[in-house]
Amino acid sequence: MGAALAAALLLAGCGSGSEQRAVPPQPKLPQPVAAVLASSSDGVAQALRAGDPCQALTLAQQLQQQTVTAINAGRVPSAFQEQLGSTVADLVSRIHCVPAPNEHDNGKHNGEKKNKHEGND
Repeated sequence: MGAALAAALLLAGCGSGSEQRAVPPQPKLPQPVAAVLASSSDGVAQALRAGDPCQALTLAQQLQQQTVTAINAGRVPSAFQEQLGSTVADLVSRIHCVPAPNEHDNGKHNGEKKNKHEGND
């Protein structure tokens, strides 16, 4: 009888095979947040494809600010916060804006004024 009681307690502790344990839901990025970040990301990609790294950098910095704002507002699940933040920061760091030379500059540097009569004394 002791063995039967032990077996019954063991089976009761394990649960019957008909019960299904609830699997916790996977975290999801809320659709409005995902839509804004995806749209901003697409803008960065479009500027890069168009050969405009300065515009791409500006848009990437805006994406980074949107990301930080969403994280700080608690709209990004904690499971995604670190990866999302670091991925956007990495994107910003990879875009290099080298402004085109000023068309009105004609190769002269500000502050360097040449005297037409220099050396003609």
